[in-house]
Amino acid sequence: MSEIQVNNKIYLRYPIKTHLITKDDNLENVIEKYIINNINFKNYKDNIIVMSERMVAITQGRLIHQDKIKASLLSKILIKFVKKWPNDPGFRNAKKMQLVIDICGTPIVLFAAFISAITKPFGIRGLFYKICGNQVSEIDGFAPGTIPPYDKYAVLGPKDPDKVCDNLAEKFNVQFAIVDANNIDVAVLGTSQNLQISKSELRLAFIDNPIGQGLEQTPICIVREKKCII
Repeated sequence: MSEIQVNNKIYLRYPIKTHLITKDDNLENVIEKYIINNINFKNYKDNIIVMSERMVAITQGRLIHQDKIKASLLSKILIKFVKKWPNDPGFRNAKKMQLVIDICGTPIVLFAAFISAITKPFGIRGLFYKICGNQVSEIDGFAPGTIPPYDKYAVLGPKDPDKVCDNLAEKFNVQFAIVDANNIDVAVLGTSQNLQISKSELRLAFIDNPIGQGLEQTPICIVREKKCII
């Protein structure tokens, strides 16, 4: 368990360890097994179940093995201009960049790269991914330290994240959210309609990525205000 202060509130975060989630797992069954049947969980009505986008996407089968991706010359050139981040390769992987080209098409990628290049000297960053769209920025994978066999896979963003959260909320009568968290930033990809805090506040409550992104195997996290102390 860890805690973090967001504005005038303190949130408790409880990462939940699971088995290695695969495409053969049913997301509802995973939530029921590890969360809903937890005695401590049942004692609090203000819980938020935060799921990693990778776990949700894997259960949807949104995986592409590296052997199925052939890096083009363009992808190998583009990665030379991607910013380096400590302990995170980001899109400095030719096969991962090739997925961007495959999804968006060469004209859009070249346009995004051009705009990014001419605006970067002015301190404007991130336009490449904004132009290419969320479906690109949500691509995960090929990162050192990822649990095998997923270190050999690219994972696309989850499909219909808001709908996924709403369906789970309707079944279990709990708040749900899906986040894309790493050591660079956090994005809230989807939430259920019954979420009682803002997306911006939830993002800040997850800004230090309490579930980790390596071998922790904790793709789910229970979040609640400190007033609900176990």
